[in-house]
Amino acid sequence: MQPIFLYGTLCHDPLRACVIGAEAETRPARLMDHAVHWAAGESFPLIVAQKGGSAEGLLLLDPSAEALARMDYFEGAFGYRLQDVEVRDGDRTVTACMYVPPKTGLAPGATWDLAGWAERWGPLSCLTAEEIISDMDRRSAADVARRFGPLRARAQARLNARQTAPTTLRRTARAEDVRLKRRSLDYSAFFSVEEYELTHERFAGGHGDEVSRTAFVSGDAITVLPYDPVRDRVLLVEQFRAGPYARGDSQPWLLEAIAGRIDGGESPEEAVLREAQEEAGISIWDLRLVGQYYPTPGAKTEYLFSYLASADLPDEAAGLGGLEGEGEDIRAHVISFDHAMELLESGEINVGPLIILLLYLARHRESLRSAGSGTG
Repeated sequence: MQPIFLYGTLCHDPLRACVIGAEAETRPARLMDHAVHWAAGESFPLIVAQKGGSAEGLLLLDPSAEALARMDYFEGAFGYRLQDVEVRDGDRTVTACMYVPPKTGLAPGATWDLAGWAERWGPLSCLTAEEIISDMDRRSAADVARRFGPLRARAQARLNARQTAPTTLRRTARAEDVRLKRRSLDYSAFFSVEEYELTHERFAGGHGDEVSRTAFVSGDAITVLPYDPVRDRVLLVEQFRAGPYARGDSQPWLLEAIAGRIDGGESPEEAVLREAQEEAGISIWDLRLVGQYYPTPGAKTEYLFSYLASADLPDEAAGLGGLEGEGEDIRAHVISFDHAMELLESGEINVGPLIILLLYLARHRESLRSAGSGTG
């Protein structure tokens, strides 16, 4: 197999190892009359024709059939295809292949900075690639492209999970305490459903019998309750929810805190600010982390970061919102704290994260009001 010229993220050794499944011999090379730039506003590079330019990269020497199949799957999911190119290998010109991107209309931005990309996006990209490649026999390349956003959100959740909670009362787990026998991907769309056959260490000692466990897999998410301490008001959002509808609840429109998924490469705080704008069109400040937790650990991977935030909530803050492109139809309600507590007592508020946030607010309300946080 002729060598492959790499010019972008696959020049990052850890990502390349994830994709091709092994270390491989490489050496520096360059494609003349070309340059590599960031795609404007994106987290990946573009290679463009540029007279007198030199696109620096690597030659992947003699890739195996397996490595080529893995790279074709990974790159092909986004429309990249191999094309012959002439590159400079030291003082000689050699024929190689290069994955050429589809025409996207994206504009080139600043000069590509591999080290800067690796620091900001490397760990997330490696975890995303790891899942993509591990499921290449179960998921089509078209599915990868369609689910790339959720896959990156899942990878971000795995990065977040590295900052685990203390273990003072509960067991301090070791890597060998859970032995995974088999994993199967049973369903894959916006979310996925996975089956695990495993054994785990028992409290009495030793591993128990093999058990089957099913997990509904999603990314991490945020919830935030905006509170105006001057007017003593909160903002709640109302929308149709598929979960209550599927359960058979005759009232599937729920009152909730603002909520949303944490996208790949996004911090919980960034997600909070974004969702407040998308769902309610408001600005918030003085974010207080109320808690971070698994709402349904028996079956769901979802992990929530819940916040209380200060906001200016005049009557005009109520209204309609949400992103039409994501099928969101959201109504924002601005109500008094006392009204919110009445709804909690009556059971009309029946969503766990909002209940937690209102109880936290009830505990700290007087101090928040006396501090006058609502002045911005």
